[in-house]
Amino acid sequence: GLWGSGVGRSWVFAAVAMAASVGQQPPLAVADNVAGEDAPPEELLRDAEQAFGEIFSVQAPRDIFAGLWSGASCILSGLFMGVAGAIVQPIENARTSGVTGCFQGVAMGIMTGAFFSITGLCTGMFQIVRGALATPRAVCMASQGWHWDRAVGDWAQPVPYSLAEEAMRVLGSAGAGAEEERSDCEGNASPSTSRRTVDTFYYDQLGLQPSASQSDIRKAYFHQSKRWHPDKSSEPNATERFQGISDAYQVLSDPERRRVYDAHGQQGIGDGFIDARTFFSVLLGADALEPYIGRVRLAEMFGDALFGGEDDDANQPVDASRQKREAEKSKRRQVRRQVRLAVSLVERLDARTASSAAAFRQVALEEGQQLLNKDATVVRFLADIGWVYQNRAEAHLARCDSQLGSLGVRALCLRMRRGGREASQQAQTAKLALRSYLKLRKIVSEADTMTNAGGEEAAEMPGSISSALPTFMETFLSLTSHDITGTLDKVIERVLGDEAAGQEVCRQRAEGLRLLGDAFMEAGNGADTAAEAVAGSSAEGAVAGDEDERRRKRFEEAFAASLGAGSSGGPVRSAAD
Repeated sequence: GLWGSGVGRSWVFAAVAMAASVGQQPPLAVADNVAGEDAPPEELLRDAEQAFGEIFSVQAPRDIFAGLWSGASCILSGLFMGVAGAIVQPIENARTSGVTGCFQGVAMGIMTGAFFSITGLCTGMFQIVRGALATPRAVCMASQGWHWDRAVGDWAQPVPYSLAEEAMRVLGSAGAGAEEERSDCEGNASPSTSRRTVDTFYYDQLGLQPSASQSDIRKAYFHQSKRWHPDKSSEPNATERFQGISDAYQVLSDPERRRVYDAHGQQGIGDGFIDARTFFSVLLGADALEPYIGRVRLAEMFGDALFGGEDDDANQPVDASRQKREAEKSKRRQVRRQVRLAVSLVERLDARTASSAAAFRQVALEEGQQLLNKDATVVRFLADIGWVYQNRAEAHLARCDSQLGSLGVRALCLRMRRGGREASQQAQTAKLALRSYLKLRKIVSEADTMTNAGGEEAAEMPGSISSALPTFMETFLSLTSHDITGTLDKVIERVLGDEAAGQEVCRQRAEGLRLLGDAFMEAGNGADTAAEAVAGSSAEGAVAGDEDERRRKRFEEAFAASLGAGSSGGPVRSAAD
């Protein structure tokens, strides 16, 4: 009733307005409607409510514990938005309007902080009350075997789930799913027979027409690279041709760069383009963990924003339909990633029945140590994987052993531990994101000063950027941890919720998953202990300096690898293989 009343709608519009003032631009959905001034009030209200829901957790809670968690999230979100507004407003206004703007920003920041804090508190209390009122029904529904559907926020009658059926449907048979994954990642829905290009140089390097499909591009690159490889060709211009073929494949195999190249030619691409996937793979060392976590999504999330994939279209109107198609593709890729990892994990866990628990755990421990030997920087991710495996496995076993199911004491304790860890991760990521933003603003400000001063301060810029790299890397690491946790949640939900396999089989999988998690956590904690021992024998400042220097070098290696992807033969060669 409150939500549909005038008071509730006023709160929604006020929250959206304040959010727009904090970020200096309205949320995406509202911004699209602001551009079209004839949008009906009902549509504006719907967009405003959606924006409000993105800031505060307003979904119906399952029970008192979900209500407490949702209420705490609302309160913390309100406090964080309020603090962010109080900090950002004076800075932004001072930058644009000087001292007067700074005072205006202080006043506006105080109002923003008070509004969001009060709104978060009220919304949080409302969610807690909703959770308390929903608890009796939750006990009854859970005891009858019904499950909570988070998507609709209500109880749903259980539908038998089969991982094998979903794998067949999503991945297909005989590797068809892998081909579909490549097609979606490359934008290969169908050959573009009507593709218009302003430059065909890269197509000529591969001997193709602009209408070639992604499959044709792969085949042509494989053939041409073998023919013109300097070690296999005696032609005097073999090295130059091979370089041109590699550059052409790097551009045309990426649907986004191919689109920019078709529209603007080689000038639109530039000489020093960066392979975002290679950059993040080297930076995070995530390739070693791909069998356990799949391909991380940072390149998809930040590739264009960081490396200018969309700069050429900055003045073009937003294509809503294209954005929707890209979002649907991303969702399909994530589902395939989860299903593929679930199938792989089931194969690993089912093998436990052929060996003893001690032998299975020892094999898992050796796997973890081998991963750390390949790249010691993945210790953080390995510990995350182990913790998620262990926590979800114990939660499943607790539900099986309790007559109350998911409302049993141990199951609830494990849920609260999981929620507390997620809240801590979110708070840490938010803090790092704010620090990264402030450092980025500093870099941009110094770049503007250098441009206006005529270059005398150019020597100071590298130091400013270098000092910010450790913070940027820590932010990327934290975001990747979120990606890993969220993905593995869905993977384990499929593995342990496979009703077609039977309860006993799922219980055995949970026991094996717990052993696997214990082994990974032991390997990760052992590496952390060794690192702390080394740190304890050195001065604290020296250790911090060494760590920052290591992260800066990691950034340099990632940039070097991604810039040289087309010429060094690293990622390109693997594509041909």
